[in-house]
Amino acid sequence: MSNDSSPRSVSVDSQKNDCLLPPPRGGLKFSILSSGSGGNSVYIEANGKRILIDAGLSEKKLSQRMTHIDRSLNGLDAVFATHEHSDHIRGMGPLLRKHQVPLYTTEGTYKRACHSLGKLPGFNPIRAGQPVEFGELVVEPYGTPHDAEESVAFVIHYRGLRLGLATDLGKVTTEVKNKLQNLDALLIESNHDVEMLDAGPYPWVTKRRIKSDVGHLSNEACGEMLSSVKHSGLRLVVLMHMSGTNNHPELARITARQALGQDTPEMIIAEQNHPTPLIPLNGLKG
Repeated sequence: MSNDSSPRSVSVDSQKNDCLLPPPRGGLKFSILSSGSGGNSVYIEANGKRILIDAGLSEKKLSQRMTHIDRSLNGLDAVFATHEHSDHIRGMGPLLRKHQVPLYTTEGTYKRACHSLGKLPGFNPIRAGQPVEFGELVVEPYGTPHDAEESVAFVIHYRGLRLGLATDLGKVTTEVKNKLQNLDALLIESNHDVEMLDAGPYPWVTKRRIKSDVGHLSNEACGEMLSSVKHSGLRLVVLMHMSGTNNHPELARITARQALGQDTPEMIIAEQNHPTPLIPLNGLKG
């Protein structure tokens, strides 16, 4: 394992596996393979570079989700982990070993996750504020307020396009707002409706954790975030990590649309059990 604290880009030798698909070319595209407490994963590609953010489903299930979007886990350049909770790393160890892909995550996350991950092909430490480059595809980590050791989320850059990911954070901080300005697309947590959570079946201690400053964003907090980062160039909002017990898609959608105002971008809700189509971010620009 590497102890070098400076992030660096890597590539996977395409001769290691005869079954690798040819690297896709073209603009920035992404798919939310799964989103929710049962497992989270986002696939991103641009100009032949391919990465996965989180692997909260089994390798087999993630492979099936990739097949749905006409892609394969073979030939990934990297897998990033936002933090060590099981719904983000459940399938990561087997995936990394089977496909010989290096892990990129913070030292804090790796320290907490290393025993469950097992032996890895490679580990590259990352830090908030230090972008990692894969050719023209740039992955910029930023710190998030969550009950994990050193959690991060990401802004993805490619030829002037900006894709922001903001999930698993308990509150809207100034740092998060600043990082998510001038995006073309935003994948944002809208986890729960506060009244549904309060009246729901979860134990009191779990409710308190979810509503805390290191828990998850409510629909209202999501709306606050959206109102602070909306601009005319924002073309797509994806509502993420939605609770099946403590939320309803229409409640989340209404709150988000009210926050965005009249000129609302396209909006979709990521699902736990089905991947989104492979979305071309270039095609969303006005």
